[in-house]
Amino acid sequence: MEGARIDADRRAAMYGAGLWQERILTDYLDVAVAASPKRVAITHRSSSTGAETRLTYLELAECVRRVAAGLVRLGVAPGDVVAYQLPNCWQFGVLHLACVRIGAISNPLMPIFRQRELRFMLEFGEAKILVVPDRFRDFLLPIDGC
Repeated sequence: MEGARIDADRRAAMYGAGLWQERILTDYLDVAVAASPKRVAITHRSSSTGAETRLTYLELAECVRRVAAGLVRLGVAPGDVVAYQLPNCWQFGVLHLACVRIGAISNPLMPIFRQRELRFMLEFGEAKILVVPDRFRDFLLPIDGC
């Protein structure tokens, strides 16, 4: 599988105009942590329980660090595909940032996908691991054979 290619002239023009920089998403998180560690970065209300979660930039960065370390312990390396099937929740963002932090490829999968679709996406995307909640909307994920 091969991604989109942008020719050298266009890349040079984008960098020259200051539209592109040699930064990744987690670089911006690091800047926010340094500038405003106690500022609220994420506010999330659970649709199922109504519970509210607030994370400061410092807390968010620590969550990202811990998840990134966990992925590495599981054998995820730069360039590996991390597939995940999560609802809209703050953990989704943390997992994506953790993938970026270690150089893994983030592959979010729609929560409505079931066994057939998951099997196809996991094989096609060459996922190293799949991250799922243990339960989502009273549905236990059937991953046998995936």
